[in-house]
Amino acid sequence: MANPTDDEAKTKLSVITADVTVAIVILLVAIALLGSYFNQILNWYRGLVEWFYSLGWSRFIRVLFIIFGVLDFILLIFIISTVRRLQKTISSRTTAKITPHIVTPKEEVRENWEHIRELANSSNPSDWNMAILRADALLDEILIRVGYEGETMAERLKIVDSSKLPSLDKIWSAHHLRNMIAHDPLEQHSKETIIHALRSYEQALKELGLTESQTS
Repeated sequence: MANPTDDEAKTKLSVITADVTVAIVILLVAIALLGSYFNQILNWYRGLVEWFYSLGWSRFIRVLFIIFGVLDFILLIFIISTVRRLQKTISSRTTAKITPHIVTPKEEVRENWEHIRELANSSNPSDWNMAILRADALLDEILIRVGYEGETMAERLKIVDSSKLPSLDKIWSAHHLRNMIAHDPLEQHSKETIIHALRSYEQALKELGLTESQTS
């Protein structure tokens, strides 16, 4: 007695074989038809190409190539010139020598002393104290710039030759007032004391050849 499973397998195999056979037959027929029309399709393509060129498109395309070639050449020249100008600009900026304005000691004294004078002429006693602090710092900066060494202004004043700075004793007195103000900025000092100390600083600057006027 035959196995039902074997019968089903044989049936499926027969169906698959028939389908493959039909597909092969259809493929062969399609190839035959295509082969019979191949020359005709090729002739159509050739006719289309000949028609395209008969319209003069080839000449038009050549004209377009020439126009775009000229435009590309102009654009290339423009890009090259732009890059060269940019390189020159960058080079000029990097190689240009910038001469900084060096403030001379005399200019520094003139610029700062105007502000010190304004503080001294103020009606506020705290501005008077600030004027002393600024004047002391200005003289100390000048002493450093002219070559006097030391950790503090007091150390620098100790090595100053009194023959070069006749007002040295007055500067010591003014510097002592500066220290009092620095330790107690709220303490008020008389206007006369402030003006006397400022005149001592200004006299020292004058002796150093950095100012000519006197504080009034």
